[in-house]
Amino acid sequence: MGVDVAGVGVTGATGVSRRGLLLLGLLAGCSDPDASYRNRVDTGWHRDDLEALLLRWHSHAVRPDGSFQLAMDRSWRPLAQPELELTGQARLVYAFAAGHEFFPDAGYLKTARRAANFLLERFRDPVHGGYVHSVGPDGEPRAQIKRAYDHAFAMLALAEVYRVGGDVRYRDAALQIWHEVQLRFLDPAGGLYNECQRDWQPMAGARTQNPVMHMFEALLAVHHACGDIQAEQGARRLGDFVANKLMQGLADGGAHVPEWYDEQWKPLPTRQAGGYIDLGHQFEWSHLLTRGAVISPIYSQVAERLLAYALAAGYDENDGGCYLRRFPDGGAPDLRKGWWQQAECLHALMVGAQATSRNDLWRRYEQTLTLIKEQLVDAEQGGWRLADALPCKSGGCRDQQPDPYHMVRLHQAALKIHG
Repeated sequence: MGVDVAGVGVTGATGVSRRGLLLLGLLAGCSDPDASYRNRVDTGWHRDDLEALLLRWHSHAVRPDGSFQLAMDRSWRPLAQPELELTGQARLVYAFAAGHEFFPDAGYLKTARRAANFLLERFRDPVHGGYVHSVGPDGEPRAQIKRAYDHAFAMLALAEVYRVGGDVRYRDAALQIWHEVQLRFLDPAGGLYNECQRDWQPMAGARTQNPVMHMFEALLAVHHACGDIQAEQGARRLGDFVANKLMQGLADGGAHVPEWYDEQWKPLPTRQAGGYIDLGHQFEWSHLLTRGAVISPIYSQVAERLLAYALAAGYDENDGGCYLRRFPDGGAPDLRKGWWQQAECLHALMVGAQATSRNDLWRRYEQTLTLIKEQLVDAEQGGWRLADALPCKSGGCRDQQPDPYHMVRLHQAALKIHG
């Protein structure tokens, strides 16, 4: 898959047709030239839900050593948590650091710093460098493999703590992670190894786009926080890898990024082989690449193509929201609706509508927001419902609190767009 100088994919036999280009042009033209529709972000709800989420998590998750109790039931009672995993801990560090910007008197920055210090002291490998996957309740290492996905969230969290608090040690720690990722996780094909042994020996197995996506997100955050040129170059390297290698162009002008690949980054070809297209990730890539246009103008056009596919293949035009999966070899799609996919869908619709002033995206933003308010926001217990398959009344929701990372990112973007 290639990208031409105009940022519209070129894929040979699967290249963008003239009809597809016309479709994209017509969609782009469904806009409000006076930008009056940019005020359709429900700022009050986004702020209120962000405040409610952070208050609940701050009341129930903070442990005396600075780490977090992440496993809780719907009523906020703690569940067994035999290990503390780096990704979950880092995501809550990010949430509290981001919350400080909007609620500076709530004590969230202090909490984020204490938890960031816990990450640096307990997850850091003093022998080989990098960060282990998990530690026990006593803070001692448990699973000592190293995961690219974990490192992306640790870098994201540290960059955000630096951005809102200004302590350079967190900036330096974030940059050190990227230095080690370049040395240890980059594979010859241009992507990332999923996992390495403690001594950094890569572990064999299929590849996934997910750590690539979140490493791109983290590098954008580092670049935004401190303007580091290496972070910018790293984000460009990963973004170009996705646009040129992973993205699959379609004849109608849309495009998607498959979820799983072999060790040469060829997409797994069938459902039976483990291949699928995660529809929530198409929405997520769309808003991340829109943000990434600051480092490459190509990315905004790639984002439009991914959003076009996500809407055509994954959006529920009747009730709003995002379906779960499509499959490369056809067959019946998975039309369940999970909780985080709805957050990423709403995020992408809002960012895309703000970037293009497209009325059809604002309409879908409002439709999906209604779905979230009615079916995911837990009016009885607070937080969101951990839905594997909406609606909850049919038994598709677990008795557990989902961590607030996706929701915080959504609300943060909404408040920044409006303000």
